[in-house]
Amino acid sequence: MPGRVIAIDGPAASGKSSVSRGVASALGFLFVSSGHFYRAMAWGAVRDGIAGDHAETVEAWIRGRRLEVVESDSGVSLHLDGQDATPHLSEPAVAAMVSKLAAFPVVRDLINADLRSLAGSRDLVMEGRDIGSVVFPATPYKFYLDASPEERARRRAREGAVDSVAERDRLDSTRATAPLTIPEGAVVIDTTHLDLDGVIAAVLSRLAELSPAGK
Repeated sequence: MPGRVIAIDGPAASGKSSVSRGVASALGFLFVSSGHFYRAMAWGAVRDGIAGDHAETVEAWIRGRRLEVVESDSGVSLHLDGQDATPHLSEPAVAAMVSKLAAFPVVRDLINADLRSLAGSRDLVMEGRDIGSVVFPATPYKFYLDASPEERARRRAREGAVDSVAERDRLDSTRATAPLTIPEGAVVIDTTHLDLDGVIAAVLSRLAELSPAGK
């Protein structure tokens, strides 16, 4: 039978990944980051010299790609065309490419199909920017994490990231396909003044009110 999906959305550096990992660990669900899928494709584009500016070029390139998911207790690793993309996901060139590539519907359609296939028989905690609004709009377990732009910029700086939070927000919120938005029915949590354990506790507390995910 299909698995349960807990969708955790939000902008860059809102705490989605760390919170999702913690919630998945507490519940025994599989943690999945949709952003890793986009970054794996972005790494492939950088590897193959694809500029990411022209739809026809991207569409022709992506038709030949093969993205494989390798599961482990800690989550998933991603292999693109037989190569492990996971060690490259945080590279600056990949960070610069990912929002451009994600703007193309053909890329989003391909990745969304891969994400949905994971829920065929697994319980998932999946984080991203359109999980509750586009990928799994029917799930009753939706959360949207946010924080002030200043706090999110500080978090990215502590992580050593070089991409701009403001620019990521602009690209994610204004793209024509699946723009960043608060999913209908989502529980909104402002993480600006909460530590990681506090946000995880807030999510788990809300899930405990719901059945069957809170069991």
